[in-house]
Amino acid sequence: MSKAGLSSRGARIVEALEELASDLEAGASIESLPTARTVRVFPEPTSYSPARVRAVRESLGASREVFAQLLAVSPMTVRSWEQGTRQPSPIARRFLDEIAMAPGHFRGRIIAAAVP
Repeated sequence: MSKAGLSSRGARIVEALEELASDLEAGASIESLPTARTVRVFPEPTSYSPARVRAVRESLGASREVFAQLLAVSPMTVRSWEQGTRQPSPIARRFLDEIAMAPGHFRGRIIAAAVP
């Protein structure tokens, strides 16, 4: 098989397929051949107490209304999180984690979206 004109990644794929074909022609069973996979697993979203939700919101300098818009939830939902009557969902906690890691980025997004 010609590797001319392939990218380096393409050439590596062709090389690996040629090696697989060679092993199979030599009588190796596919189950006996090694495989390598890299899987990146994200950790579980952080738990958020009412104080921690409020701290993330305040790190942005955002009102509940603005924070709710950023998270695509209602202001009442943010209020219930901050008062401890409800817990943020896993996807909301994941987003809160992202905001907590880069509050400056999200503060900038809020400022950019503000209507004069």
